[in-house]
Amino acid sequence: MSGADWLSYSLQDFVMFGPQVFLRLFVRINDDLWPWQLLGLAASLLIPFLVVSNHLRRRKLGLFLIGLAWMSSGFSFLVGYFGPINWPATWFGWTFVGQGAFLLLAVLRSALPSRPVSRPQLFILWFLAVLALPWPVVGESGSWQSVAVFGVGPWVTAAAGALAVPLLASAWRWLYLIIPLVWALASGAMFWALAMPWLLALPAATLMLLAAGLWLSPRPAQNQG
Repeated sequence: MSGADWLSYSLQDFVMFGPQVFLRLFVRINDDLWPWQLLGLAASLLIPFLVVSNHLRRRKLGLFLIGLAWMSSGFSFLVGYFGPINWPATWFGWTFVGQGAFLLLAVLRSALPSRPVSRPQLFILWFLAVLALPWPVVGESGSWQSVAVFGVGPWVTAAAGALAVPLLASAWRWLYLIIPLVWALASGAMFWALAMPWLLALPAATLMLLAAGLWLSPRPAQNQG
């Protein structure tokens, strides 16, 4: 195939499914998992109180729950539901599992800053992520049954999970942000190709929350050593 032939293709030509097929996945997984996704919702409401605690064990528990959410959304939605119609989703699903394992390893290695992050800013950003971002899928599909909660919907999980950046020690922090950054860029391209403007809010929010996470991160002088 010549270079001119490649240039004749658009991004839409590489998408192997349509918007309705994609949106139907959210309804299917919600039907299949009900009522277990309520655990993800409950965890999402508990996590901010844990990660800003002055007690290291509570901060570790909060980070542990974020790690589990990465793993559950990656394996259940991306590998189990999205992967069969879009093979790159399977690869991303396993990277989500790896991202969650990375956080669990950080907990085991106590790779956390010595002091908690600022409470008001993290609270506001976290609750905006887990309470507002499940709804763009509903706006696009027109069905409340497609709501994508934390721990089930990978886009909400990645966006809220971006706020784990300031919860990690500096060396771990920079490794952690690679996956949500790549995920946001790839998702933005997919939603653009599918002409789903509501869903562009999800990768945009992930990028903004990554930037906010870096801004909230403790400076070197604030850490021990």
